[in-house]
Amino acid sequence: MKKAVIAIGSLKNRPEKALLEAFYKRLTPAPLMHEIVPKAQTTSAQEADLIINLLKPDDHVIILDEKGEVLTTHGFKTYLNQLEGYNRRCVFVIGGADGLHDKVKQRSNFSIAFGAMTWPHLLVRVLLIEQLYRCQQIESGHPYHRD
Repeated sequence: MKKAVIAIGSLKNRPEKALLEAFYKRLTPAPLMHEIVPKAQTTSAQEADLIINLLKPDDHVIILDEKGEVLTTHGFKTYLNQLEGYNRRCVFVIGGADGLHDKVKQRSNFSIAFGAMTWPHLLVRVLLIEQLYRCQQIESGHPYHRD
């Protein structure tokens, strides 16, 4: 299954970028990354339009949202494994500091939260890529994930 990540904001040379790249280069295949860097005074509705323009009609869209479902790593892996049989791209969407507009939430197929706490949107990218890598390692029987 092909995967993609659409995220608002740029990591530039922030510390999060090095950590993201450390996990990203280990993923096979790595998801396609789309960074949307909105102009100043861009509204969340305008951000939503930029996100939706990158989506294909048959994409399976998973948003990262603080009100989403909290899954264990094994639960996340199971969910992704269920999508393997479909010939659809799985697209993860991460909003900016103000979250995602309702237009994007309505387009989504599923919503995930990384716990009850609020995380910086730039750090959520790192958490997502690390979890995708962890799922890959569980699938391959590698001891990276300890139960």
